[in-house]
Amino acid sequence: MKPEINFNRKFEPKGNKVLHGAGQSFETFSNYWNAVGDYKPVIYMEYIRVDEVKQKFQNKIKKMLEISKNLMPQIGLNLKSRSKGAICKEVSEGEYDSEIIFFIKVLKEIKNPSFIRIGYEFDAKGKYNSKDFVDTWKHITDLIKKNEGYNIATVWCACPYNGTESVEPYYPGDDYVDWFGIDVFSARYFKNYSPIEDFLELAKTHKKPVMVGESSPAKTGVDKGEESWDEWFNPYFKWIHAHPIIKAFCYINWDWGKDWKQPEWLNGRIEENEEVRKRYIKELSKPVYIHNKLK
Repeated sequence: MKPEINFNRKFEPKGNKVLHGAGQSFETFSNYWNAVGDYKPVIYMEYIRVDEVKQKFQNKIKKMLEISKNLMPQIGLNLKSRSKGAICKEVSEGEYDSEIIFFIKVLKEIKNPSFIRIGYEFDAKGKYNSKDFVDTWKHITDLIKKNEGYNIATVWCACPYNGTESVEPYYPGDDYVDWFGIDVFSARYFKNYSPIEDFLELAKTHKKPVMVGESSPAKTGVDKGEESWDEWFNPYFKWIHAHPIIKAFCYINWDWGKDWKQPEWLNGRIEENEEVRKRYIKELSKPVYIHNKLK
């Protein structure tokens, strides 16, 4: 039996339990929701740019609640503007405080446990200046505390692989981080891949549970049925089970050609291959997973 890992962080499941989540659009989440039978996800993935919060965020949450009133939003808060690129410095200096306070207010109103991946995948080469990123993270987290966003947990989410930046300069400190997060795509990540394993060890050092913030069978897809399962899905779930520090996973239910104009990543929609769908449901039936308790 694996030893239990409990860091007692915000919304961390007790024991070796794993929150089940999916995304990352209303349509593809809805399809996934219908495809997984009785094992509905409890986490709903969404994204918003910090400078577009007032225009778009409330409607995104409203649509989420149309599916289930007790979903936990998992929000990727993008710190890049479409026109200006990275705006960390402006955020840290207070230029977007009204947007951030509005963001907090919307999540407070629904009262559900909520996760926010501030500047997710911050370790991509040249994406953010590390000092500006840390200053921004602290500023946003201080606003969450000041505005009593008690139902909001912060997730420090990287996408480490050979070629990304070292993550440590981007760490804002234990007092500002509730969870670590990691995004995984290629099947090679599940085979003792050093950047991934090192990040999980870092989470242990800081005593933080880990959320798989994004995952999808890149360059494997679902269309090969049993072969797809053996190539990506089986190693993925084995990797999760082998690391009890992982307390949540979120699956991107996308056909990458249709949904993101990235056809080389293939089709990851669970509902579009019956062999994969049946095996996926069997995996979700294991008692380790925490699903949506429908009212």
